Amino acid sequence: MLKKLNLGLAALVLGFGLIASQSAFTNKKTTYYHYKTTNGAVDQTSSWEPAGSPTAFECSGDPEVPCTIGIETSLSTYLSGKDNQAVLDSQELISAREQ
Repeated sequence: MLKKLNLGLAALVLGFGLIASQSAFTNKKTTYYHYKTTNGAVDQTSSWEPAGSPTAFECSGDPEVPCTIGIETSLSTYLSGKDNQAVLDSQELISAREQ
């Protein structure tokens, strides 16, 4: 009886170990977005379009505007509460309009 209990417990521990190891090594996907400089505020999702790669678009603007971002979350979540300067200062910024 004790051997069956130990065997079951070992199988349970092994199962949880496999689940934990698989979830610990999942890669998050980075999605790139390009700012459409003629289309509105930086904090609006409609001002951004998906970009295939971080260098796929040119950008320009005055005042300085972000150009491309790479994020691992939804665009609306990323932009929530950010203004132009917050996006320019963020770690996710890949390129901005050259000065």
